[in-house]
Amino acid sequence: VAKDKKAMIVFTLVDVDLREKALRMCELSNVKVVDLLGPTLLTMSNFLGKTPAGLPQSKFFKDRNNQQAARRVALSDSYYKRIEAVEFTLKADDGQSPWLLEEAEVIIVGVSRTGKTPLSVVLSQTQGLKVANIPLVLECPPPKELIDNPKINPKRVFCLSISPASLRQIRTTRLERRIVNVDMDDKYSLVDENSRAKSNYADRAYIMKDLKNVRDLAIKYDWTQIDVTGRAVEETASYICELLKERFEEDVL
Repeated sequence: VAKDKKAMIVFTLVDVDLREKALRMCELSNVKVVDLLGPTLLTMSNFLGKTPAGLPQSKFFKDRNNQQAARRVALSDSYYKRIEAVEFTLKADDGQSPWLLEEAEVIIVGVSRTGKTPLSVVLSQTQGLKVANIPLVLECPPPKELIDNPKINPKRVFCLSISPASLRQIRTTRLERRIVNVDMDDKYSLVDENSRAKSNYADRAYIMKDLKNVRDLAIKYDWTQIDVTGRAVEETASYICELLKERFEEDVL
């Protein structure tokens, strides 16, 4: 991701192996990197004559006797699982890398602006689930990797729906935010009046067709429909986890 976006990586890893691997990956990817802790730990190690434990230090806390104590906690398997899940989710966001769909533990589909990406991120960060999300567009058929792959269990596919009024409000706001005018020169406007008038993105009739198309697809391919109108992302994520546990007896983090 950093290479694609021409970004720089700054990390504070205390684990020696992880730090060396991160540096090596950045070197191979030709990505600029800054190791904030490495040089400091090396200098302290030489000065004190001791080898760093390579474990993160937990916060100090007071027990019932008002005595201060500290403990070192090794990174758990669940932590690495969440990191791996987040990396997968970012790769499979918004229809990217459709070949990864069969590896996904959860697949989120729905029309534009139904909150697919935030929901995917919450599921991956909090539950350690590998999540892919696919936008369903009225003018385009679903990707064949989704509908023609026998390895994909339809019980793991969740189709988000929303009320037409709510969706229209969200899309209208989205269009308005895209109209960016620079005071010095109107030629930098991203959306002019003519293009805005021609757009059917927030048109009520188009939205109704868009939503109907998604409902029909969900029925045809036996996807689980979830109405997210007025629903918090965390609430929807919790509901999906409950369904997964019922269907597959899976223990989420």
